[in-house]
Amino acid sequence: MTILETKQVCMYFGGLKAVEQVDMQVEKGEIFGVIGPNGAGKTTFFNVCSGNYAATHGDVFLKGEAITGIRPEQIAAKGMARTFQNIKLFNNMTVLDNIKIGFHMHTKTQLWDAIFHTRAYRADEESVERQGMELLEMVGLSEYALTKAGNLAYGTQRKVEIARALATRPKLILLDEPAAGMNEEESDKLSEFIREIREKKDVTVVIIDHHMDVIMAICDQISVLNFGTLLAEGKPDEIQNNPEVISAYLGVDE
Repeated sequence: MTILETKQVCMYFGGLKAVEQVDMQVEKGEIFGVIGPNGAGKTTFFNVCSGNYAATHGDVFLKGEAITGIRPEQIAAKGMARTFQNIKLFNNMTVLDNIKIGFHMHTKTQLWDAIFHTRAYRADEESVERQGMELLEMVGLSEYALTKAGNLAYGTQRKVEIARALATRPKLILLDEPAAGMNEEESDKLSEFIREIREKKDVTVVIIDHHMDVIMAICDQISVLNFGTLLAEGKPDEIQNNPEVISAYLGVDE
């Protein structure tokens, strides 16, 4: 089953063609990599898929449903979550409170309930706290539940951000440079973490990263962007041995 599909997606900024006619298919259950040199259009492509940008041309489909041009929160409600290059945690809140924010997307109480702490509000809060602890336990972060997010090591903050995205109950999660700034040991642990969430949460993962050890270790399929266009796609060993990819991505002459 195809969970994410793009057809002839373009994103122009004036005369700059940041993404140009990109066709891509991600199958349910895959860990799918998107790579390319700096400025290749990877994050812009993510922004189009997640609704942060409205495509200049082309269409995006989530589980077969067209989501082109709808707002990010609507897309999130349909089952897509994402993280960003720069960590966006609430540093002065605990890890558990950060996670609870993700779950609140599915609560039913309104502002009135929150103001007056109605029975429905209290029931929702108890449910969200329980689910938050269950998620932290599942992803191995329960020991940090009451720690302020800003006090955590960088690699752990990345995991908390991914866990918060999982709290929205996505079917598909887009990870934008999750291993950025990590050393080899941290990136190895992150790779294992991503494999675990795929298996334990039945979530399809699309990942952008410059850490080729991460991409090649965990991805089932990879697409390569270069100057906004799709240069190549295939399995990791095919991509590693593709002369055009070697030339464009590594700067080596064919």
